[in-house]
Amino acid sequence: MKKIPIESARPGMKLVKPITNELGITLFGKDVVLTGQFIDKIRSIKIPFIFVEGQSAPARSLGEELSMLDARFRKTENEPYMGALKETLKEYLQMLYRDAEEREASTQELPPK
Repeated sequence: MKKIPIESARPGMKLVKPITNELGITLFGKDVVLTGQFIDKIRSIKIPFIFVEGQSAPARSLGEELSMLDARFRKTENEPYMGALKETLKEYLQMLYRDAEEREASTQELPPK
């Protein structure tokens, strides 16, 4: 699930949470595929964010995550198994951030609405 500002919405994106008005009435249901007309309607009723399929951008930078990982393993860095675990986690974090960057780049390549 990815929370995005309505300005980033593009036709073809799929809602993972319904959009409701201030009275709780569903305006667009879960699994609705957005069209240009739907996006314009959502903008007109001043809905600032929507939830669509995909993953959100990480909250911290890769550098921050790696620094936190180093801090967590500082006391055990000379133990072989803990060193191997730390290295595995480091590779996993790098893969996650690389994938997030690739997804971000691919969404920026979408045609304008």
